[in-house]
Amino acid sequence: MSCEPRTGVRKNPYPLNGNSKLHIMPRFAEFNASSLRRTSSVEAGFPWRGQTVTLIRIDAQGVVSQATRITDKRALLAQAGPKDLVLAAWPGEWRQDVFFVDDLKAAREGIG
Repeated sequence: MSCEPRTGVRKNPYPLNGNSKLHIMPRFAEFNASSLRRTSSVEAGFPWRGQTVTLIRIDAQGVVSQATRITDKRALLAQAGPKDLVLAAWPGEWRQDVFFVDDLKAAREGIG
């Protein structure tokens, strides 16, 4: 048993001093979004240009980005690749709905 006093402060195993890499998210072979609705399932078409729609991209390295303005959405979709997870958050009447962007080509065309 150690006789060292406990201070209640633990050393951060992930220092942010630039000398080590911070790995927060594991690498996935692919994402499983089967529990989410797909943007292609929206009957009247997904409102890509809507001001209340936010796009979220998680790339294959685990980097997360978001876009709310049309120009930023356009850039996010242009950067998105087949191994990235792209989500769209769209407020409904009673809750916030999150959709899996299952057709990047249609999303890019919808943004214009």
